[in-house]
Amino acid sequence: MRAFTVRLGITGVVCLATSVSPAGGAAPAAVKTLLEREGFGGSPLHRRFGNHLFVDTLINRSPTGLMIDSGCPITLIDRSSAKRLGLQVTETRRFVGSVTGHVERYGVSTISTLVMGNCTFQNVPVEVANEGQINLIARPHLDGLFGVHEMAKFGMIIDCARQMIYVNPKGPSASASLKLGQFLAARGFTRISMRLNSQHHLEIDAKLNSHPIRLLVDTGSGFSLISSPIAVESGASMSHQFFHRGTGIAHIGELNLGGLVLNNAEVATGNVAKFVGAGILGEEYLSWNFGIVDVGGMNLYLRTPESKTPAKKR
Repeated sequence: MRAFTVRLGITGVVCLATSVSPAGGAAPAAVKTLLEREGFGGSPLHRRFGNHLFVDTLINRSPTGLMIDSGCPITLIDRSSAKRLGLQVTETRRFVGSVTGHVERYGVSTISTLVMGNCTFQNVPVEVANEGQINLIARPHLDGLFGVHEMAKFGMIIDCARQMIYVNPKGPSASASLKLGQFLAARGFTRISMRLNSQHHLEIDAKLNSHPIRLLVDTGSGFSLISSPIAVESGASMSHQFFHRGTGIAHIGELNLGGLVLNNAEVATGNVAKFVGAGILGEEYLSWNFGIVDVGGMNLYLRTPESKTPAKKR
């Protein structure tokens, strides 16, 4: 996750036609089929050590890999990768911040073509900063983060558990989001409304032991993280065990994610930057609960592993 001053730009995308089952008016049996019928292009995601979802891409025809990061407001390219790709970088006097509060100056550039699956993005505005830490403990090498600006512009939908990302070249579609919501509701999913906060981070309402908070939805974080003071205030049981860069563990009797209740939840705790607020909902809970992030429709869908699909009426 990163905090940016969002720079808007003109981006276009072209998706090649995808063959779908000629089932006529029959109800689709999978999210993939439904979205392809609605004109979305899809690309498979991969998961690497650290619980990071990433996608194979071509940037200006060079093979690259980008982490799918709904916690990053705009697409970010690592400085070393930008140099290798021959990007022309204009330095700024503005700063980018990390979850832990580290800040650094960043540059700006434009990618002529970014190919993801059967979709080609053109003239993509990007930020350029040192993002080498994402490759310290994991392979394959990633060249940056694919952020919310493009996700929102093209109505993207991330299926965390089945590891797919879908792109709508026509942009967000209220009709497609409605059909997706109806499809998932029939299969026991809970719809959780998302919004973009003032710093362009995706955010949901939640509760820790009935204590109201807001959490950022962050597919780029391998684990959920709660601010230590917030965890203590909510009555979470704190552990002195540390497992990652000074973070500890908190046990929460009830974690309510916009109406979906998780009992006896376990999350990381630590000191976080001011822009993070109470904390982040990370990839482990998103995938464990079959998370589908509809950025175009501003909805998060979750279903616990114990949930059963409602029986069909006869």
